[in-house]
Amino acid sequence: MRECPSAALIRCTALSLVLSSGAYAGPQEGADSSVFVTWREPNEGAYTINVPQGWTVGGGVKRQTPVDVRSALNVVSPDGGIRLFIGDYDVPPAREPDRLTQMAGMREGYVYDGVLLARYQSGVEFAQRYAGWKLCRQPRILQSGLLRKESETLSAEVARYASNMAMAASASVGEAIFRCGQAEGFVMAATLHSWPAQGPGVSGWAVYQLAGFTTQDPAQGYFAKYILSSMLGSLQMNHEWEMRSAQAAGQYANAMMQMSNAVTQTVIQHARQQSAQGSAGGWNHPNKGDVPKINRDPGVEQRSDDARRGTRRVCDDLGTCATVDNSWSHVWRDHSGNTVPGPASGYPPDYSGQWTLMK
Repeated sequence: MRECPSAALIRCTALSLVLSSGAYAGPQEGADSSVFVTWREPNEGAYTINVPQGWTVGGGVKRQTPVDVRSALNVVSPDGGIRLFIGDYDVPPAREPDRLTQMAGMREGYVYDGVLLARYQSGVEFAQRYAGWKLCRQPRILQSGLLRKESETLSAEVARYASNMAMAASASVGEAIFRCGQAEGFVMAATLHSWPAQGPGVSGWAVYQLAGFTTQDPAQGYFAKYILSSMLGSLQMNHEWEMRSAQAAGQYANAMMQMSNAVTQTVIQHARQQSAQGSAGGWNHPNKGDVPKINRDPGVEQRSDDARRGTRRVCDDLGTCATVDNSWSHVWRDHSGNTVPGPASGYPPDYSGQWTLMK
């Protein structure tokens, strides 16, 4: 079957399956948490990433074809209780079934020339299904959802760059928390969907970002999320390697590089926010219960009104405010604008990426 430009687009997206750039790469250390050291991708020197010292690290870049480049990284704690992953060699770019594939007798699930024939999956759908595919025989999904802000920002960016190739595109970033027996796990996935801007043609999609962990002790979930976010926030690409890989992609290299950078910046910003939130909220102190209380100074008049009403006014760093019950010692807002009380430990309600602390 002759490959059309949109199919080439999907194969090119595999160049950036899990890699991101633009973050610091030096060692870092936090109280009572792991010391991070720099690990260099061993096969082609494609990137560096900070990993916890003493943890077992394996993986790197593998080339399926000159333009289908995949990366996978596995990191395991010394006691084997926490296993983190970024990327997966077994996740190929995909093409959606259409009349042409039906005429060729190809069914969903068929792989041709390294491309999977499959209907599009959003980031949330892929995260949920990946848990059952690779991490647990019968996962019980505890929570899943779309990272709305990241998805909207990324969709606007990739749509702009896709137009340079006469394509339309959108992106979806989602995550899922699941239980597997006594163990617990987390998956985050960003998928990119593309189709011809006008007329018939191939519609395809790819997984641009895939990361997560499993932990035998659910109480270590916050700590595992902190480690994962810190690692993602430290990924730094070798730009010379990027340019060499992009040249192999041919006429779409420039647009694909721009789309890759858009994904990169979205992932980096989200990971850094999660890492900073984890450090401030005590994620790297999983057994610590004496988290300092939030200091507030809403003003005399506001305090008097709050006392009468049994409420207080809280705001996040972006200026979004809400009136909440005075008994809530910690307040969190999700991406839909809902405010909920947090546990006394100072942790978010869960270690998904949707929570913003309000003070």
